[in-house]
Amino acid sequence: MKIIDQSNLSPTSAPAAKGAIGSESGERRDAGRTTTRDTNDSAELSGLAGKISQAVGKDSANRATLVDQLRTQVASGTFQVDVEATSRGIVKDSLANAASAGGGPKK
Repeated sequence: MKIIDQSNLSPTSAPAAKGAIGSESGERRDAGRTTTRDTNDSAELSGLAGKISQAVGKDSANRATLVDQLRTQVASGTFQVDVEATSRGIVKDSLANAASAGGGPKK
């Protein structure tokens, strides 16, 4: 990410920078003076951020489609629960919670 700040605010108040105030432009020599002018601040995001955003958007659209399909099946009475997949999910989740709590499976 690249941030370009062209606002030219007040000088840094670090001890080493105090001696450098006199060597800067006349515009910033007087630290008490307020300068008003137009700024052109901008921020540039990498292409990766855009790709992540697109992936999240696609996932949301896919999830919405799946939820609509399930809603239709439940309403019509044709929804069938996959018992094996449900039990595997419960066991997998339980093992993951036990491992994160420091318990882990007994051997």
